[in-house]
Amino acid sequence: MHSRIPRRTALLCTVAAAVFALAGTATSVSAPVAAPPASPIKALSDSLKGLSLPAREAKLLDLAKKEGGTLELYTSLSSLITRNLLPAFEKAYPGIKVNLYRASSETLTQRILSEVSAGVAGPDVIETNGTEMSFFQNKKNVLVPYRQSPYAAGIPKRYQFDTFTAARLEAFVTAWNTNLVPTGQQPKSYTDLANPRWAGKLSMEPGDVDWFAGLYTHLEQQQLAALKKVTSPAAKKKQLAKVRRNLDIVFERMAKNAQITSGHTTQATLLAAGQFAVVVSAHAQSVEQLQARKAPVTFGPPFVNPVLIRPQGLGISYRLRHPATALLFYDWMLSPAGQQVLKDNGSEPARVGFDDVALNGSVKVQMDLRPIIANHGAWAKKYEAILRNAKS
Repeated sequence: MHSRIPRRTALLCTVAAAVFALAGTATSVSAPVAAPPASPIKALSDSLKGLSLPAREAKLLDLAKKEGGTLELYTSLSSLITRNLLPAFEKAYPGIKVNLYRASSETLTQRILSEVSAGVAGPDVIETNGTEMSFFQNKKNVLVPYRQSPYAAGIPKRYQFDTFTAARLEAFVTAWNTNLVPTGQQPKSYTDLANPRWAGKLSMEPGDVDWFAGLYTHLEQQQLAALKKVTSPAAKKKQLAKVRRNLDIVFERMAKNAQITSGHTTQATLLAAGQFAVVVSAHAQSVEQLQARKAPVTFGPPFVNPVLIRPQGLGISYRLRHPATALLFYDWMLSPAGQQVLKDNGSEPARVGFDDVALNGSVKVQMDLRPIIANHGAWAKKYEAILRNAKS
């Protein structure tokens, strides 16, 4: 395994460092870093206030056609989803065409930051995972503050941010190859995955810093709650140190059992091929797409709990060329119609009532992005050290 921090993690840490340096003693993602540019959609958004949903849609569609009928979309959505999602949008709004740039979240982030730095025109809409979207939000000059879509009311508040809203969710699950893991021998817990019986049979992803931070924090709180209550600061500090030592051991032993594999789609494909028996933090979406093609993969039941849930964000770019088309697409993605297309193509929508039934019976923990982003550098350093020490 390479001991350096993966490119995606290094990139995000660089962005975070710049953001928090500007913020001085910032301790949260909401800390001010710079005055944002003037909103390029404020006048348009204000003109839509008070309109009924049909009238809003009709006005945006008319304006979108006058803009040229084009949407510039940057996304990290799987091509297995975009190949059906975008034609559905174009069918709903004849005369509107989508110019798509699709890439991994790492490549997408690099391109967006390069274009912002160069001051060139970019996408109308950005759609990628909530971690990158949170960094963009902190940058202040990538995503336009926007909370005015009427369809956002159907999205839980925890998935609504100042400059983006979750259209879909990513579930991090422990998945296994059913040919290599017989019934009755499935992994039972993260502690179980630290058992030597899994030596060489696991796969871990080196860029999963947000998953690691979310899971570590949850397990830490869970274990502290199970201990005898103490009141003195010294006793609390001692308890916390003990819990963290135990968790470090569990993660290091998991990593010792694991092959380090970059890319969740690659992991899922190699899992189906039998390259390893278990992926510790697979994307449920990738596994379900393979299941639909009869691949020998699953993630439960039984589940390795908790299942971490991360919002995947949808935002309006400052450098957009087609504001009405951007708002039309934003509305559609959050609407029941757009959410149903996401669900039909293997992605879990964020809207209430569109839960992934394959996760029924699991213990879901919502990833709290704000503290993770505020401390991303420290979490990245800790996760890299665990992976590196396990292989030394």
